[in-house]
Amino acid sequence: MEFENRDFTLLVKRTREKFDVGITEAHDLIFADKEMRRLVARRVNHNAECRKQALWDICHNGEQSRFVRDGDRLAFRIR
Repeated sequence: MEFENRDFTLLVKRTREKFDVGITEAHDLIFADKEMRRLVARRVNHNAECRKQALWDICHNGEQSRFVRDGDRLAFRIR
């Protein structure tokens, strides 16, 4: 399954509309799915734009970020 940046953007938009929630809540709903976390984890480690966004999240949200550095890789924070 190929998953592209625009696909995720559209998924967030549709999730927000369907559940009448903000971006953070839409991400919570999307990332509750193990398969989505797997796809996103792969993207943040293989796509420069996705990696940049994940690093921004780490920088600006610190311990509250969904992501952590694991050596040269980024991973979802275990909560």
